[in-house]
Amino acid sequence: MTLVRNRGLIIAAAGFAAVLAAALLAYRPPAPRAADAAPGVFSAARAQAILKEMVGGDIPHPMGSAANAEVREVIVKRLKDLGYSAELQQGLVCNDAGACGTPTNIIARLGDAAAPGAAVLLAAHYDSVAAGPGASDDGVGVAALLEIARILAIRAAPPHPIVLLITDGEEPGLLGAMLFVREHPLAKQVQAAVNMDTRGTSGPSLMFETGSANAWLMHLYASATVKPITNSLYYVVYKLLPNDTDFTVFKAAGFQGFNFAFIGDVSRYHTPLDNWANANLSSIQHQGDNALGALLALANSADLHPPAGESVFFDVFAHGLIVWPAHFALPAALAILAVLLAQAALLCRYGALTGRQMSWGIAGALGNFLLCTVLGVGTLVLLRFSGKLPPLSNGPWVAHSLPMSIACAAMALLAAAVIGPWLARRAEFWGFWLGSSLLIAALSVAAAAMAPGASFALLLTASAAALAVLPCLGNLIRRRQPSAAAIDIAVLLPGLVCFAASMPLLLFLYAGLGAQAWPITTITLGLATSLLLPLLAIATTSARRLVMALASAATLSGVLITLILPIYSAEWPQRINVEYWYDADADHAHWWVQTASLHLPAALAALASFDPTPRARFAGSWSFGFFADAATLPLPAPELTMTSSHEKHFDLRLRSARGAPSAFVVFPQNANIQEIVVPGPSGPWRAKLRRLGSGATRLDVANLPADGMEFGVDAALTRMSVGVFDESHGLPEEPRGKSMQRARPPNATSSQEGDVTVVQRTVWLDPAAGR
Repeated sequence: MTLVRNRGLIIAAAGFAAVLAAALLAYRPPAPRAADAAPGVFSAARAQAILKEMVGGDIPHPMGSAANAEVREVIVKRLKDLGYSAELQQGLVCNDAGACGTPTNIIARLGDAAAPGAAVLLAAHYDSVAAGPGASDDGVGVAALLEIARILAIRAAPPHPIVLLITDGEEPGLLGAMLFVREHPLAKQVQAAVNMDTRGTSGPSLMFETGSANAWLMHLYASATVKPITNSLYYVVYKLLPNDTDFTVFKAAGFQGFNFAFIGDVSRYHTPLDNWANANLSSIQHQGDNALGALLALANSADLHPPAGESVFFDVFAHGLIVWPAHFALPAALAILAVLLAQAALLCRYGALTGRQMSWGIAGALGNFLLCTVLGVGTLVLLRFSGKLPPLSNGPWVAHSLPMSIACAAMALLAAAVIGPWLARRAEFWGFWLGSSLLIAALSVAAAAMAPGASFALLLTASAAALAVLPCLGNLIRRRQPSAAAIDIAVLLPGLVCFAASMPLLLFLYAGLGAQAWPITTITLGLATSLLLPLLAIATTSARRLVMALASAATLSGVLITLILPIYSAEWPQRINVEYWYDADADHAHWWVQTASLHLPAALAALASFDPTPRARFAGSWSFGFFADAATLPLPAPELTMTSSHEKHFDLRLRSARGAPSAFVVFPQNANIQEIVVPGPSGPWRAKLRRLGSGATRLDVANLPADGMEFGVDAALTRMSVGVFDESHGLPEEPRGKSMQRARPPNATSSQEGDVTVVQRTVWLDPAAGR
C-alpha cells in the first residue's frame, strides 16, 4: 500500500531526471569536423585555421585601428584566393542611437556581380571591441563565412545569387550594416540574410531571431538543419534585452532570414578572454553548419517574397521542429481552458470532486506559484544585499553559479512540499489536479494574448493535462474507481511535458540573463512542481517529509555555498575599467574606476584617495565609478568649431587635436537637440541622438577622421554651452597609468572599450561672438 501511494512520486523523480539528462545530451554542440573532412562540408578545423590567421595574435582590432586594417587585409586575400572579387565600401554613417563612424565593409560575390534576381546575404562582422581580440565575437563568424565561401566556390550556383558581407563598425552601433543597407546598390537586390554573431565563446548555435515571415522561414529552417536549436520564446526574451546585432538593421530593411549565435562562457564576452585559445571548436562547427544550411535553403527556395506571418515554433530536443501559426495560439488556449472546465464539471458530477475541493485546489496552485515567486525573488535580494551578487545592471553573473542554480530548482520543489501537505486534506487529489491545470491553462491564455511566441510550453502542458485525465474520466463515467496507473498518468504526463518544454529555455537562461534567471527558473519550475501537488496529497507522511527534507537541504546548501564562494575568479572575472580624465578648462585631472561590483579593490584603492561613493562618469551618464584626483598631464583639448549658423541652426566640425580615435559631444537639455544632420553622398540625412539621464543629448563618434567630422544641429537656443570629449585607448604611463593597470586584481579584467584616456572641455556656441 505504501509503495502504491508513493509510486507516482518515484516515477516523477525518475522521469524528471531522465528529461534533464536527455536535454543536457541533446543541447550540446556537435563534434567538430577535421581539416581533412570532405571538401563539400563545413569543417571547424579549417575555420579555426582561418581564425588563427586573423586573430591569432590576440590583438584587439576596433574600427579604424591599424590592427583592424590588418585583419581586413587577411580577409580580402582569403576571398581573392578563393576566386571572389572583394569590394571595400567605406563611408560616414550614423545610427539612431547617436553613434557615428566611418566603417569599411568587405563585400564579395562569386561570378557576375551584376547578376539579376533576388539575392541572399551571408553576414558577419570583423571589428572587435577595444578591450578584447574578438576571436569569438565575431572572428568565429568571419572564419565560418570564409569556410562557407570556399564551399560555395566548388558547388553549383544556386537559383538566387549569394552576397557575402563582412561588416565593420558593428560594435560601436551596427554602423557597417547600416552603411551597406543605405548606400550599396546590392542592398536593393538582397531579400534575405543569414547573420552570425556571438555573446560568448562556447555552447550550441542558437537560432534566436527571424524575419517577419517566420511562418515560412521556420518550415524552411526545419528542412535545412540537422540539429535545430530554437524556439519562439528565445525571440520574446531577446526583444526584452538591450542587445542588437547586424540582423536588426537587415530586418528593419525588410530582409527575411535567420540570426545565429552561441552564448556559453559569457564571462569572456567583450574582454581579453575572448581570444583564439578560448574559441570552442564544437561551437564553430555548429555555427557553420547552421549558417550553411540556412543560406542554401534560402538561396535554393522558389520565392524570396513570402507573405508576412508570425509563428510559434520550438525544437524537440534538437531533433526536429514543430511550427504553428501565431494566430492559432489564442483560440487553442481558450479551447483547452474550456475543455478543462468541462472536465471539472464531469469530475464534480461523478463524485470525484467537490466545489470546496476545487476552491482549495485553485488556492493551493496559486499559493505554490506565489511561494515560488517569494522564494526566488527573496533569495536574489538576499544575495544582492549580502554583497554576493553584483548590481543587476552591471553584468549579474558570478563565478560559481551551479550551487545557486540547483537551489533555485529545489525551491520549486520546496514550495510544493510546503503547500501539498498543508492543504492535502482540503483539496485532496482532484482539487490539486484541477487547480494546477486551470492555473497553467489560464496562463497559456494570457501568454497567447500578449506574446504568442511565449505560449507554447504552457499550451502543451495544459493540453497534456486535458488528455491525461481522460482514462480517469472514462472509469468514472462507467462508475468505476480509476486505477492507480490512470491516476499516475493524469499527473505525470502534464508534469513531464511542462518540464521538458521548459528545458530549452532554462538551460540557456543564466547565460543570457545572469542572476536574473534564478527567480525565473524557480517560478517556471514551480509550474511543473505544482502539477505534483496531487501526488503529494496521496503520498505517505514519510514520503512527504523526505521530499521536504531533500528540497530544504538542496535549497539551503545552494544558498550557503553561494554566500561562501567568491563572486569572481580568473575564469569568470569582474569587469573593471580604469580611465584617466583631464579637464582642459580647469587644468585638473582625475582617475575614474568603474567596477561591476561597485566595490573598489584594495590594490586600486591604495594608489589614490578615491571617494568612497561611486559617482556618474559625467553629468547625466548612466555609468558609475570611483573618483580620485590625479596628477595633471596637460593634453590638447578636443575642438568643436562653428563653421556657420543661421538663427537656431548650427553647422559644426568636431575634431580631436591629439588624434584620439573617438569623441562625444553632450548638448544641454534646454537646447532640445534631438538629432543631427550629416552630409552624405546621396544628400544629407538625419540621425537621432541618445538622451541621457539628465535630459541632455549625446552624440558619439567612433573612428573620428583626422580632419574632423562635420554635422549640423537645430537648437532651441541661439547660444549654448556644449561639453566636448575625446577618448583614446590606454592610459598615460605617467602619472601611474601602468601602476593602475597592474593593480587590477587577478580575478578582474577590462571590458568593452577598456582603459581609456579622456580629455574634456566646454565650448560656447555663440553666433554673435564671431561678428
